[in-house]
Amino acid sequence: MVSERAVRIAMALENQPYPRDVRVRAEAEALARAGHDVTVLAPRARGEARRERVDGVAVRRFRALDAGHGRAGFVAEYAIAHVALVRLVACELARGADVVHLHNPPDTLFVAGLLARAVGRRVVFDQHDLFPELLESRFGPSPLSPVARAAQWAALCTATVVLATNRSQRELALARGRLEPDAVVVVRNGPARATLADAPAVRPGTLARPRLVYVGELGPQDGVLDLPDLLDRPPLAAAELTVVGDGACRRELEDAVAARASLAGRVRFTGRVPHARVPALLADADIAVDPAPGTALNHRSTMIKIAEYLAAGLPAVAYDLIETRRTAGDGALLAAPGEPAALADLAGRLAGDEALRRAVAVRGRARAEELVWERSEPALLAAYERLDG
Repeated sequence: MVSERAVRIAMALENQPYPRDVRVRAEAEALARAGHDVTVLAPRARGEARRERVDGVAVRRFRALDAGHGRAGFVAEYAIAHVALVRLVACELARGADVVHLHNPPDTLFVAGLLARAVGRRVVFDQHDLFPELLESRFGPSPLSPVARAAQWAALCTATVVLATNRSQRELALARGRLEPDAVVVVRNGPARATLADAPAVRPGTLARPRLVYVGELGPQDGVLDLPDLLDRPPLAAAELTVVGDGACRRELEDAVAARASLAGRVRFTGRVPHARVPALLADADIAVDPAPGTALNHRSTMIKIAEYLAAGLPAVAYDLIETRRTAGDGALLAAPGEPAALADLAGRLAGDEALRRAVAVRGRARAEELVWERSEPALLAAYERLDG
């Protein structure tokens, strides 16, 4: 679908380098294919060029600060990124950008949106995560909490159009921003159709040493520090685990694994890998796991990893969170939140029952067909078409 009126778009991204962020890359490339002129402004990872073009998308990068994972480092990182991003947005506006597309977190980038509105341009606020709940999951209630809620309100009110990743986030955006229903559009995360496995590949028989896999961010909100306990429970006492990803908790998780003699040789860390390698790592596993606990943030978050597990035709276990259930449907086995023994039991059941593994994998692969990015892309393009309305 080619837009009837092409516009110049400046996307501001603080939380991840580009093109590492899967959602931002999918959106930027979709808009570029539709004929829009897209520039992504993002932090510069090691080895990346300051400027380049990636699959039709112009990228301008700034040098970010790695100040650690504590509260002071968090504030310093965002402060420096804000200065860089607001400056780059101002430059893009001077070059004629029609739309400033703000990706959160953080929501405090609304300052760049105010600058765009002041010169008569439009603003898209892309709510990846619930910023106040994200901060509280990392640091608990703190003086940052009211600041985060005020920033979220300002970001929602500054936007011409708000994009949300799921129904739960749309409902909160409407309530907290007091917005009209047509101002908030759901654009779900989802794997590209080309990445879907042809069919589930299920190892036969009872699995004495099942191969588990976890893919995603290693953050405190993700429950990854519970993985050693999960592997020490009787149903998974011989299981192996591959952890794919990086984040604030990686060192602590590695230390926790190393401290348990029972886990020696059973856990492998790959670190962050190119997204194109993820399907092969999933294909080598028997069971996927998501230990994200039942917090206010997680109940309302769409876990990209769940869709990737389904796309790989891989039977998965997770906690029964609102958006995890909406994403997986009957394509995963779900345990009551806060019940790690139940989560381990579900994984153990899958390891011991080939027919169950195959049934869950087949249902998950079928569900993945409904989640592919190609089904979300029209909603994104339609939202841009309505910007002039």
